[in-house]
Amino acid sequence: MTNFPTSSISRKAIMAVTGLLLTLFLLVHLGLNTTILAGDGGRLFDRTAELLRHNWGLHCLEILVWGGFIAHIWQGASLTLNNQSKRSTPYAVGAGFSFDPARWMGSLGAIVLTFLILHLYQFWLPNLLGTAAADLSEQMQSTMSQWWVVCIYGLGCLAVAAHLVHGWRSAMVTLGIADRNLQPLAVFGIILAIVVPLGLAAIPIALFTSHAAL
Repeated sequence: MTNFPTSSISRKAIMAVTGLLLTLFLLVHLGLNTTILAGDGGRLFDRTAELLRHNWGLHCLEILVWGGFIAHIWQGASLTLNNQSKRSTPYAVGAGFSFDPARWMGSLGAIVLTFLILHLYQFWLPNLLGTAAADLSEQMQSTMSQWWVVCIYGLGCLAVAAHLVHGWRSAMVTLGIADRNLQPLAVFGIILAIVVPLGLAAIPIALFTSHAAL
């Protein structure tokens, strides 16, 4: 128990809890962002963003989400480096290339982090500095009119999908979910890993194609 705060078990527990928190955030984020596709010129999206901007309760939740991001990234990097340091010599025979998310969680996490930094730079930072467009929908449509941005968002969403596939099941195991419940929850996790990233990727693609059609 004296080693629990710094043990790999405690780190995995922190990863599981913060990962579930961030998954919930992704669901809420997806729901809010889909309002820009309402076909009303972005009015519903802007009204929703304005309501959230002045809601102090949500600002407190935002701090919680930020803490979850920092803890998840820190513990993930720590676990990855710790695992690599314990393997002093490489395997005699390579496993070859296979896309097993469990083996690529570190790289997937780095891609997701890069995607997050770009997203914050394009939307959160201008809003913080007061340099954002008057209407957030206008800023979003302008940003997503660039093909390279849409490609990066698509790559980021693919990384999120692969990250969720392994991360969800790993979280269930870490939190001690019984074997009889693990399989249906794993299926739910796969559905989640498809629907959420696909929905997030569909928004910039839809904005880009609608702008290209003008």
